[in-house]
Amino acid sequence: MRGGVLLGLSAIGSKLFGLWRDRLFIEIFGAGEKTDLIFASFRIPDFFFFLLVGATASALILPRISHLDAKEEKQFISSFLWGVVLIFGIFCGIGTLFAPLLIPVFASGFSLELQTEMTPLVRLLFGSVFILAISATFSAFHQHKHKFLYVALAPFMYTSGICLGLFLLRDKFGIITVGFAALLGSLLHLLMNGGNFFRIGGRIVLNWKKPDLAWKNFKGDFVRRVLNNSAFQVNQTADVIIASFLATGSVMAFSLGSNFGHFLLSVVGYSSANSAFPHLTKAKNNFVEQKKILKERLRWILFFSIPTAVFCGVFSVEILHLVFGLDGSALEITATVFFWTVISLPGACVIPLLSRFFLANDDTVTPLWINSISLMIATILAAVLSLWIFPSEIAILGLALGNFTANYLSAGLFGLALWHRLCK
Repeated sequence: MRGGVLLGLSAIGSKLFGLWRDRLFIEIFGAGEKTDLIFASFRIPDFFFFLLVGATASALILPRISHLDAKEEKQFISSFLWGVVLIFGIFCGIGTLFAPLLIPVFASGFSLELQTEMTPLVRLLFGSVFILAISATFSAFHQHKHKFLYVALAPFMYTSGICLGLFLLRDKFGIITVGFAALLGSLLHLLMNGGNFFRIGGRIVLNWKKPDLAWKNFKGDFVRRVLNNSAFQVNQTADVIIASFLATGSVMAFSLGSNFGHFLLSVVGYSSANSAFPHLTKAKNNFVEQKKILKERLRWILFFSIPTAVFCGVFSVEILHLVFGLDGSALEITATVFFWTVISLPGACVIPLLSRFFLANDDTVTPLWINSISLMIATILAAVLSLWIFPSEIAILGLALGNFTANYLSAGLFGLALWHRLCK
């Protein structure tokens, strides 16, 4: 629980800087197409980062490292790190080189002029996520060692670094100022995780796929976990693509409303799940012990998420106006997304914890089909409602209802699967 509290406090600080970052976007570039362009640009490298590294590093490392001795730990972490540097580095290099070909896929509703303007920013952001991928390996090692302070401080350093870069540079370099700020944030993230890795005695050696036991069946496990993450990443990308076809400001409104509406997901949901995951892994297949861990964390998650959802749902417009300084149509469409997202917070916050129960027991199939089914239904619903059913002035409501559906449907399916597993 101490680890969960540390991660939660860090998430609060990180979210506060994240809100300042988004407000700086609006203040510097306006609540229109430039800010749409920024949020869409982040989605492209983020898609590959969270698909291949960000959401898989700890899930791949923790179950395999938990029973290794000190020498084998060093070999495995080193092998994993070099794999990230080589394989993800190639992906980032390809993304940087072929950014003009990727942009029309991820932002197909934008004009050709806007797509062209995105290219240098997307290239800088690929550099940023490459640095974050290296840092994610060190972060997973800290989770294994229960050094949650370092895991907690790294995302705080990342968002504060972006804010510092934006505040100091403003629009000195135009829209690529955002890219330079992201590079600064990612370097601070790596400095925190990597610096403390070596400070506590960690070492990196030159070896490949060692020890052999830890790498057994790694390829199949990696593919299953990537497929599991792909449903969420495809859903997020599809939402941005849909928003790019809607009125100007829709990408910004959806990104702000969705990210801010999910603020408690990082503070409570992921913090509780990440701190519980090492314990769930050590209690693999011990359902009695794992059930105790789940009950304890679920109580805290629901204690915070239900009252927050009610309060933010009632005062959604007032909160957005205060935090981002929005007004007029920008405030109206952002509030629509925020309202439907925030009232689904209880469902969203329990999903990371429930999914980690299955991952801790080496079951990657159950989370895969649950995420795939729920997100596929939500994405189809959002597309049909936004592009064909609702008139243009309220089309963003379709995306908002997609968020709502995805969260509660996924939570419900995970709950049923968990009940079935524990009652066997």
